[in-house]
Amino acid sequence: MIICAGESLIDMVSFATENGEVQYTPHVGGSILNSAIALGRLGADAYYCGGVSNDTFGGLIEDCIRESKVQEDFIIKANRPTTLGYPDLTDGVAKYTFVDEHSAGRLIDEDSLKPFVNKIKNAKALLVGGISLQVEPCGSSWQWLVEQVAGGCVIYFDANIRPDFIEDKDKYLERFEQFTRKVDVIKISEEDYSYLYGEQDFKKVTAEWLDKGIKLIILTLGEKGAKVIFDGGKEISVGIEPVKVIDTIAAGDSFNAGLLFHLDKQKMLDQEKLASIDTSTLKKALTFANQVASFTVTQKGANPPWLDQIK
Repeated sequence: MIICAGESLIDMVSFATENGEVQYTPHVGGSILNSAIALGRLGADAYYCGGVSNDTFGGLIEDCIRESKVQEDFIIKANRPTTLGYPDLTDGVAKYTFVDEHSAGRLIDEDSLKPFVNKIKNAKALLVGGISLQVEPCGSSWQWLVEQVAGGCVIYFDANIRPDFIEDKDKYLERFEQFTRKVDVIKISEEDYSYLYGEQDFKKVTAEWLDKGIKLIILTLGEKGAKVIFDGGKEISVGIEPVKVIDTIAAGDSFNAGLLFHLDKQKMLDQEKLASIDTSTLKKALTFANQVASFTVTQKGANPPWLDQIK
């Protein structure tokens, strides 16, 4: 059981009509939900945990969850609106604006999550991150959940920072630092790191994370692939094959799913095994994760592949 806990939303993806007018089409999205969808399509035992609205957009989200073979045991239904995201695409790269006040996901509280704690502790892995940890009150609720299950299952934390979404940078950095003592895998982009740590030496900071118990530190490098630091400071880099990019929506989310799926297939979703993972096993998992992400960027909106679409 791999559980993806956090936001779901609708991406309003723009396109130009023949008359030059800008129109929008709704695409199911949200960083954490995207990863759950990708895991389900790959054939993993995938679960989504988060708030889903009873509105029309929430219905679209539920339909996509079911069609993608994702389990619904941890969904929290609410009579609140669905979060909307407006990706601004420049050369296929998405920058986001969100409409999120009083949404089904934003107002998740600890009481909503308490019934799930014991089951999540017994999962193989829990994926958290994205905007659900960058705003309140849901950020504190998801942090509470991580604290409850830490040590019970592999926790994968994808920073996936949206600076415009963070009202208090110091408070978020404090949360991030606390997570470095709780989670097993951290994925962070060069932009994320720069936002949080500026010019601080990357090797020094990540060495401290390893000392705290992080097993894998994944630094994503865009079209250059990814680098992973592990096992006391070893490094491995894996590039990606060039593809025709339509947009980058859900690329990183698909990477997360691909990596978790492959590690699970190799029976590596275990804290002790991750701490001693060998270079060959890790390289194979990273290569597969890049393949999943590469497929997604050839599609419009968040549309990760089914397993038979990965070559």
